[in-house]
Amino acid sequence: MKRRRHEKGKHIHYCLLVNRSASEYSQHFVKKLIERIRQKGGYYTVFEPESRTQLYQTAQRACGLRRWSRATPQQFSRRGKVTSLIACGGDGTVNQVARVAVKANLPLGILPLGKLNNIARSLCGSADPALAISKIMARNYRKIDTATIAGQMFIGSAGIGFAPEMTEQLRGRRPPRFCLGWSGLASKAASAVELKKVIVRIDAFRFEVHPTILNINLLPYSFGLPLTPLSVPDDKTAEVIFNVGVDTEPFSTFVRQVCRKKYVYGNTVRLFRGQEISLELVGRRKLCYDGELMDLINDKVDIKIGAAQLKVFC
Repeated sequence: MKRRRHEKGKHIHYCLLVNRSASEYSQHFVKKLIERIRQKGGYYTVFEPESRTQLYQTAQRACGLRRWSRATPQQFSRRGKVTSLIACGGDGTVNQVARVAVKANLPLGILPLGKLNNIARSLCGSADPALAISKIMARNYRKIDTATIAGQMFIGSAGIGFAPEMTEQLRGRRPPRFCLGWSGLASKAASAVELKKVIVRIDAFRFEVHPTILNINLLPYSFGLPLTPLSVPDDKTAEVIFNVGVDTEPFSTFVRQVCRKKYVYGNTVRLFRGQEISLELVGRRKLCYDGELMDLINDKVDIKIGAAQLKVFC
């Protein structure tokens, strides 16, 4: 594990990008973060974009990567250059702000206010907003890998089959509290997956599978579960998790053991590590990346681990 570094400089200007539509949005914790910034004598600017596109474009404008549609807000310019971006929301919000933070070479802070908060759990070991605020204020960061799939950047995980179905199962409901609840939900998600052929290439290996689950992980948590607890965030390598399509045990058993961090990969569900990954697909698929869903339109998908890394307060 690479050592953490500290953001240097006396001038501090946090740019808070707040998603008020996040499932666990809390004005209390946003105000708490602002209060802590004031106590430290820092500057802050709060933006509350109304859409995913506005969120991304506002972050770009705040960092000088896009012009303001009108004049630069006077109060904003008086506070000087932004020194870090803070994503206040769930994994989708973090993903959008992270895209800008990488290009601007600025540290990213995460105030987890989403349903699953996979990225915050992976990096900080918890989705507790109070802990996240202390991490942001400490200003210690580490560099983590980024990757692209089908032209979309992700920093946590991306998957076909089980991941999109699990995301749909969780829509409109709270995540289970216990492993038994997770296994029941997973059983429903797995039964909805249509098994189709995928040719997987991982570095020098090539093989054909008909998977229920096929996930590419840069960080441990996916769809609320510690899928790869030993994942290393900064080694330019991704974990590829898949089953061969011939299950010898119920999928619910796999998820229950994953929930308890007791699953050993190798038989029913396997784990490979690699740097150059591609998927050749048969039939249309949905892709889930950092909690966002999209339709794949091409029959070949490349996963590329980016040369640029992301600085994250954690």
